[in-house]
Amino acid sequence: MLRRNSFLIILFFCTSVLTFSQTANGQTIHSINPASMTAGSQTFTLTVIGEDLKKKSKVQWNGAKLETTRLSSNELTALVPAHLIATAGEAQITVNRKGVISNAVTFTITSSPPVTGYDWSELRNKLQDFVPGQVIGLGLVISHKAQIVYSGTFGLQGGNAILPIASSTKMPSGTIIMKLVEQGLINLDEPITTYLQGKINVPADKAGITVRMLFNHTSGVVAEPPCATNNFTTLKACAQEALNAPLEFTPGTKFAYGSGGMQVAGFVAEAVTGKGFTDLFDEILATPLGLTRFRYNSSTNPHIAGGAFSNTADYMKILQMQLADGIFEGKQILSQVTIDEMQRNQIAGIEKLRSPGRAALTGYSFGWWHSDPAYLAQQPQPQTTGLELSDQGLFGCTPWIDKGLNYSAILLIFNDTQTATEIWNAIRPLIIEQIKKNP
Repeated sequence: MLRRNSFLIILFFCTSVLTFSQTANGQTIHSINPASMTAGSQTFTLTVIGEDLKKKSKVQWNGAKLETTRLSSNELTALVPAHLIATAGEAQITVNRKGVISNAVTFTITSSPPVTGYDWSELRNKLQDFVPGQVIGLGLVISHKAQIVYSGTFGLQGGNAILPIASSTKMPSGTIIMKLVEQGLINLDEPITTYLQGKINVPADKAGITVRMLFNHTSGVVAEPPCATNNFTTLKACAQEALNAPLEFTPGTKFAYGSGGMQVAGFVAEAVTGKGFTDLFDEILATPLGLTRFRYNSSTNPHIAGGAFSNTADYMKILQMQLADGIFEGKQILSQVTIDEMQRNQIAGIEKLRSPGRAALTGYSFGWWHSDPAYLAQQPQPQTTGLELSDQGLFGCTPWIDKGLNYSAILLIFNDTQTATEIWNAIRPLIIEQIKKNP
């Protein structure tokens, strides 16, 4: 809930050739080049040298096939996407031909060299103050101008920890809806009966509800239908259950935070595409951004408003795309027009019946909370003078972007929003101080 300028960075790539020899079912890898790269490097071509490398042989990365070109019976090349080397670690390189797997050779992803110009010592000290007294572990990643400038973990939480993110699911889910709007499959202001007629029953008192209302908590649909957290039903059945329940208020007249409307919107997405919502997520976000850890609680009834799990690396990619006007690593994921609409306050002048954002977060748009400038002015300085958007979750996951200072960050904990907000308010000025020193 709570929650551009360029600089020069020199990145040294450490590469080497690794030699290994072992025969396995006729196919053998002798060496790979490079045998290592620095975490955060860009997409690159891996060369595999061996013997008996036949047509249709595919280079594999930890068992997943890569786009492969066969140059000869002794040489293959494969394209390794940047997301596979985003974090330090190791990968096993093999060759697969019709199910026959070669010997494995280890590829090493080394830690990124420190980004110069930023001094995060005070930030680290402040974060350490909360561990283990208030949280048993935490992770924080900061990106400035599409470059990771800080990544750290404390306590028992590892860098690849995957945690439930609760309401921090809303903005990624909203991104799927907005992509379908961009594609012309959904009109935000068209009554949902246009899309759901003949698929489920839309009661007469809900016939005028729109997708804009559903995803901005102004539809009046029941806040928390029990089915929203039922992994064994379907999104269709859950949407029907939510629509069958009495309205809280006349659609479009009030703002009341909840999950029910988003379940219905999720089914609208399924209805207009003929695809499952999680398949849409894979198609629209996971594959283009290279997300490997973000997932929903269920493929049949994903909790659109609060059922996802993620690590900091995957969520950060979504934040970077949102901050860069829909662009990620040179690819246009969403148009700037779509991003602008998604980040425009949708509830100005609407009465707030139920708002966990209270005075701190006074605007809302498709999963994004808008920080109130007056609230920020009361916090420790310096603060941003631009638009700050966030999507905090029940267990304390706190992702945010700063449109004025062009940075994004995600704090990942498994605790509560009160603790997360305390940490957020304590570290925000320390982050902004370093961002302003590196314009």
